[in-house]
Amino acid sequence: MKTPAICLAVLALLLALPMAQAQNDAAQVTVQTVSYSDPQLQKFAEAYRSIVILSREYAPRLKAAADIQEAEALNREAQGKMIAAIEQAGLSKDEYQQIANSLRSDPALLERVNKLLQQGQVPQQ
Repeated sequence: MKTPAICLAVLALLLALPMAQAQNDAAQVTVQTVSYSDPQLQKFAEAYRSIVILSREYAPRLKAAADIQEAEALNREAQGKMIAAIEQAGLSKDEYQQIANSLRSDPALLERVNKLLQQGQVPQQ
């Protein structure tokens, strides 16, 4: 997977998870550089890979939903599974979102995560 594609996928992922709390927190905090350990980033990459798989699983189901209620139910189900995948990787939802938000403003961090993702390659369908 090429680096720009990973960047776009990561940014798209940020929109897939509920961000209301993260947006409120971001408004109260000034921009600061946060340092993440390699194990933290490895957990993030693992969670990201799981979320990509879940996104690929749920995208056609959401598209085929009969009505808005079914789509909302599928969306809630997918988000629940995504949060579970994050927690199974060893991060909280807030930790995951913090790292994901940091990727937007820290090119060096984004490059570190891209390298981890390339080492494990997100499965193709």
